[in-house]
Amino acid sequence: MVTRRAITLVAPAAAAAVTCALVALLATSAQAAAYRYWTYWQAVPSTDSWGFATQGPGTAVPPDGAVEGWSYSISAESATADAAPGVAPDFDAACAGVESVPGTKRVALVIDPGPAAIAPDGEQPIDAVAECVQIEEDATGYDILRSVAQVRTEDGLVCGVDGYPERECAPILDEAQVTTLTARAAEPIDKPIDEPVATPDDERVAAPADATVTSGTPVATIVVVGLLAIGVVIFLWIRRRRT
Repeated sequence: MVTRRAITLVAPAAAAAVTCALVALLATSAQAAAYRYWTYWQAVPSTDSWGFATQGPGTAVPPDGAVEGWSYSISAESATADAAPGVAPDFDAACAGVESVPGTKRVALVIDPGPAAIAPDGEQPIDAVAECVQIEEDATGYDILRSVAQVRTEDGLVCGVDGYPERECAPILDEAQVTTLTARAAEPIDKPIDEPVATPDDERVAAPADATVTSGTPVATIVVVGLLAIGVVIFLWIRRRRT
């Protein structure tokens, strides 16, 4: 028979075990070098440079004259400049000759699929896009993207654009994979490229629940799951003590 004292000792031990597992998961995630996914960018006002979007495309509402960018790249959770679209943001070039219409806005859109060297196993990048989108004033970044391309999402994360990539959704890449893929991407374009490094389809980055479409991060998901597990253990412990 299990005594109440035994339960008192076992419950904190179980909570500690869950906590240790959570710490281990966080450590594993922290060691992940990068992710391969569609990163979301916006032109920095009054410059010819890109800035990593501070809002998810489901909540960002770019104004008339904005430039939106999507780049399929290998990047950390907060992308660095080298993951930005390869085409500089230029509203005047993209929207030259497109006149303003009341009730709508003009937004230049760039979709850069990145080099073939980083493509998932057996896939080829889609064609790059640079065009002017005329759309409703309240359209979000996600609406703008969908107006010119088919978009595949999973748990609120943009996973594929016009069928690229076909299946995977922001897989975690370890340091060795990142080194291999970035080295291949730097090779001369006339040199044959070996098969890209495949990554497990089930290693996906979950999107936060507070946005329709977002860039997402696996760390937040792990923390929430871990805290819920600890909460369940503590709840069961208190309930048994009362009985």
